[in-house]
Amino acid sequence: DQAKEALAHVREASRSALNELRATVGLLRQSGDPAAPTEPAPGLALLGELVGTFQHAGLPVKVACGDAEARLPAAVDLAAYRIIQEALTNTRKHAGPGAKAEVSVVRVGPTVEVTVLDNGPGTGEPADGSGHGLLGMRERVTALGGTLTAGPRYGGGFRTHAILPVKARAGRTGEDI
Repeated sequence: DQAKEALAHVREASRSALNELRATVGLLRQSGDPAAPTEPAPGLALLGELVGTFQHAGLPVKVACGDAEARLPAAVDLAAYRIIQEALTNTRKHAGPGAKAEVSVVRVGPTVEVTVLDNGPGTGEPADGSGHGLLGMRERVTALGGTLTAGPRYGGGFRTHAILPVKARAGRTGEDI
């Protein structure tokens, strides 16, 4: 009887937590969003398309990818794509006219390094920290057990550099993330 009562409490607590999570996700969705994603999450396989959209918008971008055939775990692949997307968006918004960007994705031992550089002088407006781009990148990288550095480059421009582990962090079970 005690076990049945305990399970009933666990069941009710789980149901309550799921309802709260549904409500939170509902608040985050925008009107007109599909109920569920209809396309797979993007990854580095779509890097050419992503870079093409920025080039079409007037931002010259060079790409260097080492070991392009190597598959990454889905979470790492998505994180790398999103970091590049956000860094190029920041370049487009803040680097100023005539800026150029360089994207590099290189597998280095048990990690993949993602670097986005730009040569822009900046817009002259101080970053007030009100955006969520760098914060979101940092949270995404930290969740995977990696590191992110982002800041002005010596001589001008901006550098975003992420080191993402390809294998799961210590303490996790399973093969890859």
